[in-house]
Amino acid sequence: MSRCEFTDLEPSMCAHCRPPTEPEPEPAPAARWFHALYPGTCATCHTPFTPGTPIRMALPAGWTADCCDTPTW
Repeated sequence: MSRCEFTDLEPSMCAHCRPPTEPEPEPAPAARWFHALYPGTCATCHTPFTPGTPIRMALPAGWTADCCDTPTW
């Protein structure tokens, strides 16, 4: 009978030998675009933006403006 070389358990009982039972989690959907209410700075390229500029949250960096990404309305 074969055994796991790391845990010394039978392969059917060993979590190391068995494939994962749950699928990989899906990535989080992209944040929605909206128009800035206040001036700010793009977290990606550090370019200032003005009120009315399309922006979206880009975690953990901060707000990404339309200068670094294309809005999809």
